[in-house]
Parts: sequence; C-alpha cells; structure tokens
Amino acid sequence: MMDLFLSQVNVTNKTSESAFLTWLPGPGNISHYLIKVNGSLTKLLAENLTHDLVNLTAGTGYLVQVIPVKCGRLLNPQMVAFYTKPNKVGNLSVTSVTETSVFLTWNKPVGNHGFYLIEVQGGQKITSDTESKEVNSLIPGSLYTFTVHSVVNDTWSEGYNISTYTKPGRVLQLRVSNNTQNSVLLRWSPPEGNFTSFFVNATYDNNSTEFNVGKQTEVNVTGLPIGTKITLRVTALTNGTLKGEEVTIVTYTAPGPVSGLNLVSTHNSLTANWTSSGGNAFIIELYLDGQEVDRNNITSLTTCFVGLKTAANYTVNVYAFSGNLNSKPVRSSCYTKPLPPTNARAIDCNKKQITIQWDAPENVSTTAMYSVTINSSFWDISWSNTTNYTRYTFVGLKSGTRYDFEVRTVAGTEYSITARGSNWTVAEIREIGLSMLCTSNEPLLCDTNTTRKLVFEKLHSHFNNLLGDRVIWNLTKQET
Repeated sequence: MMDLFLSQVNVTNKTSESAFLTWLPGPGNISHYLIKVNGSLTKLLAENLTHDLVNLTAGTGYLVQVIPVKCGRLLNPQMVAFYTKPNKVGNLSVTSVTETSVFLTWNKPVGNHGFYLIEVQGGQKITSDTESKEVNSLIPGSLYTFTVHSVVNDTWSEGYNISTYTKPGRVLQLRVSNNTQNSVLLRWSPPEGNFTSFFVNATYDNNSTEFNVGKQTEVNVTGLPIGTKITLRVTALTNGTLKGEEVTIVTYTAPGPVSGLNLVSTHNSLTANWTSSGGNAFIIELYLDGQEVDRNNITSLTTCFVGLKTAANYTVNVYAFSGNLNSKPVRSSCYTKPLPPTNARAIDCNKKQITIQWDAPENVSTTAMYSVTINSSFWDISWSNTTNYTRYTFVGLKSGTRYDFEVRTVAGTEYSITARGSNWTVAEIREIGLSMLCTSNEPLLCDTNTTRKLVFEKLHSHFNNLLGDRVIWNLTKQET
C-alpha cells in the first residue's frame, strides 16, 4: 500500500529575491526531501522542515514542490505557487503640470512586473502598463502625493512617492475702473480651486511694476504716467511660487488737459497749437455759431483749419485722449481776419438823410458786423454806428451838404480796410443878395467892366475857399 504525503506547504516572508518555505513531516521513516523549484531540485535531510528560497527573481511566479523520499521511493508531492514581490520603480518624477493634471514618469524596476498602480492622495487609484501616466481630474492649486507601485498577481512593490502642486486656475472677470491720470483700479474674481496669493504686473513705456497682493481681489495701481497705454496681468499663485496662467487686460490712464492753447488766424484759416504733459493723441473740434463744422483726430501739437469764413468767430475745443478716455476740453475762440467790404455807394438821399449800400466780402460770416461812419467837414460833425446789414441810412443830416462815409467789416476788436464814398443831401435853395460898394481915387474906375469882372472873380474865389464843395452853393452876377 502506497504512503500518502498529506502535508501542507506554506510560503512566508516573501521578498523580491527570497521566500521562506515550511511544511509538515511526511509519514513514517522519511529519508530526505526533494525541493523542486520551477524544475530545479534541492535535496534536504529528513529533519529539515523549512527551506530558504534565495536568489529569486523579483516579480516572478514560482511553483514549489516538496517531495518526501521513503525507502528510495518518491511519495506524492505537496505543491505551492507564489510570486516574489516586484521591485520598487526608480526615479519617479513629474514632467508636466497643468491646472487639473500631472504627468508622471518613472524607470522600470529590475526583474518582472505585471503593471503599475498609481495611488493618488485622496483615494483615487489608477493603473498603467507603461512607465508614465497622466493623472487627470485634479483640483487646481492643490498639493497631491502620488505613490507608484509595480504589481504582479496582486503583489505590490514598495511604493515610490512624490508630491507636487497642480497649477492654480486663471483669475476670472478681470476688469478695470476708476481710471485717473496716474492710477487705475484693477478687480477680479478668484479662480476655481485653491491658491495662496495673486501676482500683479503693470507694463507701460518699456517699464514694468510687479507686486504680490496676497489674497485680496482688487488693487489700486498707482504711480502710472499720464495718458499712457497700460498692460495689466494678474496671475494666481500656489505654494508661493507656482504660477497659473496669467490673464491680461489693456487700459489707459486718463490724459491730462492740454495747456497753452493758442489760435492764430487769417481771413480764411485758423491755426491752433498747444502743449501736452501726457499723451500724444488729440481730438480737435471747430465750432461756428454753436454748430460743429470740423473735427479731427491727430497726434501732433498743431493743426490748421482752412476754407473758413471771413470775420467769423470760431471756437476750438481740444481734448487729449488715450484709448477711450478723453481729458477735459480746453476751449478758445478767435475771429478770422475781416476782409473789407467793396463798392460802398449812396443809393438814396433827401434833405435830411442818406442811405448807403455796399457789397459784403466774399465768404463772409452770416453774423458779420459792419462799422459805418459819416462826417461833414463843413459842419465838423461825425456819426458812427454798427450794423449786420449791408445797407444803412443816416438821418438827421443837414441839407445841401456833402457827407463822406466809410464802411469797415468788424471782427471782434479788429477792423478791415475802409471802403469810402461820399454824397450830398438834397439842397434846400435859398437866395442871398449882395451889394458891393466900390470907391476909387481914379474917376469911374469902379464902373468899368474889367473892374467889375475882377471884383466878381475875387468874390467867387473867397466863397470857394470858404465853402468849397462841402455844401451846395452858387454865386451868380446880376446884370444891370
């Protein structure tokens, strides 16, 4: 009858290179035991019920048979199968980090393995068949510890762990308000996930200002130049140094008003120039009689308007602007030079008044004024007035008198060259008789025609010198 070996074989203390084998004694007088490990035999004395399995390969499956030998006969073997522990992976590292993912790489362990198990702090477990893995669905700005095991047949190696932060998220709703000449108020909403602080950068004119504002979500950025383009960037930080993706907004500081606005005119043009303490873009508006007639955007400190009306009061508004921000306007008014009227003439008269008319200058303002003056050198009187018509009637004049009149175009306090004319009021005729008494030492001298003619000519010359053409008069000799 065959002896049966009904013992139990156990493997304990498994490592990557060894294991400890134990079993119960066989029946009767056992001479020795044969230990067969994956086909390799080892002979042990009968007293030995344990055996150290050494020089094994990590992560490898082994089939072990314990065969009792009795009286030269091999009894039925007892078998046990197991895997050595796989070796630890090497050089675990983080090669890239985003807001919600981390990419891990590691070196393959010595020996064999089946796959890799990645434990993520918080309970997530994922597997990989290769020596790299992207771990997704993470929270932005958070600290994670990743532990990588090599695994074979549910046997894990010692873990290799590494800790890193995910990048913080982008700030939300970045906006600018309260733009002044030297500051802007910057606001934003915090990103999703975690963060430790915010980093703000302001760039302008090849200059840059940077500062950490902690966890506050607004900051008044000061010390900026007037009327300048400002690029603002806000970045969330975690762990004090790891930056998220920056969010950028462009704005402008408010420009200051221009100064020293000066206007110089001709009869049909107006030149404006000014100085500016900040900004190099300007809006120029030209108004006439309350209506805008021209508007320009320029980058120079001077401009010229042409084709204007003569003797017109123009108003110029100058704004500095940067982006969509305008300064307060600076305003100045100026008249274009007046051109003279032409063809001044009398068109009607009577004993007491003269009506004059003239032609307006070409392209004159509809609100142009004219200065009219009339005088009589004989009576030594003069009257002046202004009108916005091209006709004027002088009243209260004396009859039979020559009046000289003048017309000038008026522009503010400036007058054009004078247009002149003259005319007589209608004479009211009165006759005055003169008798002359002639005495002479020479008999009958006064009664000669020659003497009479000479005396008359002298009398005419006297009245001509006295009256000239300043009044209407006529001297007639009566024949006797």
